[in-house]
This record gives sequence, structure tokens and C-alpha cells, in this order.
Amino acid sequence: QYQEEIQELNEVARHRPRSTLVMGIQQENRQIRELQQENKELRTSLEEHQSALELIMSKYREQMFRLLMASKKDDPSIITKLKEQHSKV
Repeated sequence: QYQEEIQELNEVARHRPRSTLVMGIQQENRQIRELQQENKELRTSLEEHQSALELIMSKYREQMFRLLMASKKDDPSIITKLKEQHSKV
């Protein structure tokens, strides 16, 4: 089936002028380059968003740790556990 489809495509290509085929290939190449550029920009944007999110989450964890420390200062065992958890993060 694959071979048959390849043969059909080759037949269609033989009946088209060479310049039409070249123009079609050039257009596809432009589209591929545009998609590659867009993909690169999206990847960069994603990396920037991930960095920002990591920074935000780090600050959030730090604030939560401080809040828990302030509210649990009477219980030393909780403070020890929180310090261990915070150092792992």
C-alpha cells in the first residue's frame, strides 16, 4: 500500500511542471523555518516562565517556613522537623 501511494505521488509529480514543484518545496521550507523559529521562541518563553515560577515558589516556601516557625516556636520538635524539611528543599 505504501509503495502504491508513493507511485501515485510520483505520477502526480511527473505531470506537474518542475517550477511548480520547486515553488511548493520553497514554500514548505519557509513554513518549516517559521515553525522552527516559533518553536524556539515558545521554548524560551517556557523556560522564562519556569524560572519565574521556581523563584515565586521558593519565596512562598520561605514565607511559609517563617510563618510556621513563628506559630510553632513553643514546640521544639516541630521546629526541628521544619528545619529538616526546609534544608531538603
